[in-house]
Amino acid sequence: MDAKNVVTYKAIKPRSSFTSSCSTTGEDSESLLERNEVLRRRHVWRELSLSNYIWVVHAVFFLFSLSFFLSGLQQRYPTEQQCAAQLSAYSPALEAVEYETVRFQGALLDKNPYKGEPSPELDAAWDEIVDMRQVKVDPSDLAYLKKPPTQTKLRTTDRDWYTGGLEVFHQLHCVNLVRQYTYFDYYSRLENRPLPFTDSNHTLRLHIDHCIDMLRQVVQCHGDVGIVTGSWVEGFPDPYPDFSTWHKCRKFQPLKDYTQEHLLEEKVVKTSEDLTLPKPPCENAGPHDICP
Repeated sequence: MDAKNVVTYKAIKPRSSFTSSCSTTGEDSESLLERNEVLRRRHVWRELSLSNYIWVVHAVFFLFSLSFFLSGLQQRYPTEQQCAAQLSAYSPALEAVEYETVRFQGALLDKNPYKGEPSPELDAAWDEIVDMRQVKVDPSDLAYLKKPPTQTKLRTTDRDWYTGGLEVFHQLHCVNLVRQYTYFDYYSRLENRPLPFTDSNHTLRLHIDHCIDMLRQVVQCHGDVGIVTGSWVEGFPDPYPDFSTWHKCRKFQPLKDYTQEHLLEEKVVKTSEDLTLPKPPCENAGPHDICP
């Protein structure tokens, strides 16, 4: 036989060889599927984690935005006490300030407990609102009041206090004293005589002038810009002014309550540590001068 025509044959592998090869391939496939599943789960978890992170960031951003918004609202709409503090000279009693809308009783013939001919009942009504009692002032407040530490001090066993009074009550005292002075004959009688009327005529006159000027300064300081309108009234040739106008007023009772709550009950006694001034503080000083 010619060598060129010789055909060679490969031996056929036993069936077991095919089975083994298929088994290996199957195991590789299962391993690949498991790895793919693990990778898929990791990918899903990564996406979920990223999504949660984004939501957390959004939530934090929202909370910050909300806090800034609420803070802006608070700054835009301050409380009445914040407004009072902003528009008033410092006072520890600002914490007691509350407001209400009130219509003044401005007609000539209006009647109220504080108006009219003097009587024991009318004097009792005025005594009820003229509360000249002193209150305790914390030493830390003195600098904010722009007053020196040489002011009158109360020394107690546990601590020191400065003494003072709410100006509204001094102003009411002045109104009442001027009222009494207009009824001089009545209040100069011994049975009706208030304490200021026991002074000499010269001192009483100085007291009255002091009160009038204090009230003048208060009125100018507050500069009420309410509008007084007028009406045609029978028997009057010109428009009759309507003084019964509306006002935003500080409630009076909380100021009385503040005095009662901070009342100075002990008697103030001068000691050797206290400074004696040669004349009243700020005497003849201008309205913008700095003085002790």
